[in-house]
Amino acid sequence: MKKLTSALVLLLIIVIVGGLGLRHLAQSRMESAIADLRAAIGPGASFTYATAAPRILARGARLTSVTYRNPGLTLTASEAIVGRVTGNAVDGQHVGTLVLRNVQIMEPGATASAASLVLKGLVLPNTGPELFRAAPPPRLDSLVLDSALLTELHVAVPAGQTDLTVARAMIRDYGLGRTSHLDVETLGVQIRLAPTRRIGVGHLRIDGPDFAGQIASLLQSGHLIHTVGRRRFDISALTIDTTSPLLRVGHLEAEQEASVGQDELETTITDLTAWPTPPADQSLLRMIGYDQFAGRIHAVSTIQRQAGTMTLHPLEIDAPAMGHMSIMADLDQIPVDDPANLPETARIVSATIDWQDHSLADHVLDGLARARQVPPDAYRQQIQAALAGAPDPSMQALGHFLAQPDQRLRVMLRPPRPISVLMLGVALSMAGDPSTAGLLGLSISTP
Repeated sequence: MKKLTSALVLLLIIVIVGGLGLRHLAQSRMESAIADLRAAIGPGASFTYATAAPRILARGARLTSVTYRNPGLTLTASEAIVGRVTGNAVDGQHVGTLVLRNVQIMEPGATASAASLVLKGLVLPNTGPELFRAAPPPRLDSLVLDSALLTELHVAVPAGQTDLTVARAMIRDYGLGRTSHLDVETLGVQIRLAPTRRIGVGHLRIDGPDFAGQIASLLQSGHLIHTVGRRRFDISALTIDTTSPLLRVGHLEAEQEASVGQDELETTITDLTAWPTPPADQSLLRMIGYDQFAGRIHAVSTIQRQAGTMTLHPLEIDAPAMGHMSIMADLDQIPVDDPANLPETARIVSATIDWQDHSLADHVLDGLARARQVPPDAYRQQIQAALAGAPDPSMQALGHFLAQPDQRLRVMLRPPRPISVLMLGVALSMAGDPSTAGLLGLSISTP
């Protein structure tokens, strides 16, 4: 019994002494790492904290009341927990886990706050001290992350009177050349510049892009680069409001398959409702007797990058209260690397539009009658008689359709020269003029 007691006492002494030794070693390593960090950030920046305690088994530290400042940015956190730190500022700093709580970021023109930020598998670039001397540090495209979880984010840009909030956001597999994933819950944007806009997203998910590579492209060239691979975009509960509702989208899903020379894109929008923009009474929608558009959109398109062409096969718009439209079309002058400019540059080479009417034809005729202050029935009879007596078979077919709008209407465009998408609406409004119809290569039938 005495031998057992002596052995236990000896073991206890070894544990205590060993623990003290490990703690002393961990404390020494932590202080050395903090000293290296302070030396690396240079004289123009500072790093302070209230307390610091080593995390022996996790090879890290826990710091409280952390503040980092440089000429362009101030970051504070009530607590910072660092674990599994390896490497160095020259060969690349590897951080297994970094947790920041109650984060505040302030820079000229903007502020941000978050309840927590959890980074896992963080690799800082091997740029040495220059990593910390830049403002702001470091460039986002130079980091590597296995995952990052952000909660209760709020960003304010006073000059733009803009606020952004995010309940929860996670990004996985971030870094140059990596297939990344972004998942955002409850995103809101408010722009208080007149007219006030409010944008909300219930859930956003993006799979496939190399986010770091795209950021690098924006920083270097000002536009996104084209990359090959499959991507998927999924948005639920999208809302856009001003003083009144403007847009509601129940679900938007898009899948893209990109190769070196070709992009295949399929997009589906369901539970879509759109209201006229103010002043609503002057909108075309109200003029033809509708308070809103409600329906579904499905589009399949192929872009040939080298030729700058697009094929729609098809674009379908289904509005139960109005009708169903199917469009097959070929377009050219597609800005393959700048899709925002597509409406301004794209031209229609050919198109076939099929329309199955539910109520739109009657609404359009009634709207035109009101604009001319003519009784709707009299105006309808006048239009039908004029079209029936027209020498052009297309105008005769349009007259037959207006008399019996339950039949399918087909409009074909085969212009001798491609026509601008922006000019199409104007040209169709003058389609009764033979010269305009010839420029459009227009033919109308009721197949």
